[in-house]
Amino acid sequence: MSAILVPVYRRHQITQVSPCTLGNPCPTCAQHVVCFAGNPCKSCRRGRWHECERASPAEPAFYVKFADAVRLVKNRLAKFIHQNAALQLKYSRLAHLRDASCKVDERVVFDYAVGVRYARAIIDFGWAPGQLAAVTEAFRVCQSA
Repeated sequence: MSAILVPVYRRHQITQVSPCTLGNPCPTCAQHVVCFAGNPCKSCRRGRWHECERASPAEPAFYVKFADAVRLVKNRLAKFIHQNAALQLKYSRLAHLRDASCKVDERVVFDYAVGVRYARAIIDFGWAPGQLAAVTEAFRVCQSA
């Protein structure tokens, strides 16, 4: 039986991505261009932000099981967003989890494929459990070379 997974966004993480920010705004965003320029309208001043017609959910930081999501909301650690389809954390302390936002930089992957020593040390030793001494030794060798 597979558990239902709920996407989770951190407190200050972008939750929606809109193509209107790149140009050619939709009618709703066109009405609020002045608000973005620093002169907000009455509803924007009161905290009732407009919702873009073209906005789509951004990539979440990580996923939790539905039961854990409900528990977070009941404990007032998170709130539902995106028509109750996702969570946004209410606290800003970093969650020390290996998640989707912990991606490897493209440059590191390229350097690993080419055979650069620091990238080999990071990937080969850094992701193996219990290899902290080997990683520090590899960095010491790389820095001395």
